[in-house]
Amino acid sequence: MSVNQLKVFSEGFKYSKVWPMKSQLFAVFPECRVIKATQLATRILPIIAVVTFFVQTNYLGETYAPQSLALCLLILSMPLQGYYWLGKRAQQFLPISLANWYYQIEDKLVEQGVEVKSLSHKPKYKDMAVALKLAFSELDKNWIRDWL
Repeated sequence: MSVNQLKVFSEGFKYSKVWPMKSQLFAVFPECRVIKATQLATRILPIIAVVTFFVQTNYLGETYAPQSLALCLLILSMPLQGYYWLGKRAQQFLPISLANWYYQIEDKLVEQGVEVKSLSHKPKYKDMAVALKLAFSELDKNWIRDWL
């Protein structure tokens, strides 16, 4: 595995921590569902992998241990697939419609006196996550109704 792929996994994990898990965003962004599924997989799949290994070696015998181990490694890799997707998504540029929404949220935050550092002229999904998290924490609860 190259250093770039490890960086993508790391970015995906950081992105999952930054993204606001609000019910209003579940219908709009797939990140919410992917993060929830990845978190669930991180908690449950190691247990399933261990149980699978012991059940298969118990019933099929020691000769099937390599196949059981391969299946366990496949099961354990599933959360990594979620973090990889999140890492790739965090580095994608926002489409024009979402970029406009990002700039509107940023303007609304500045109007409210919240210090916002604009990162670039072409925002990425990670920038959107930071702006949304800041908006949910600093603005009133009804701010999102203007856009959804």
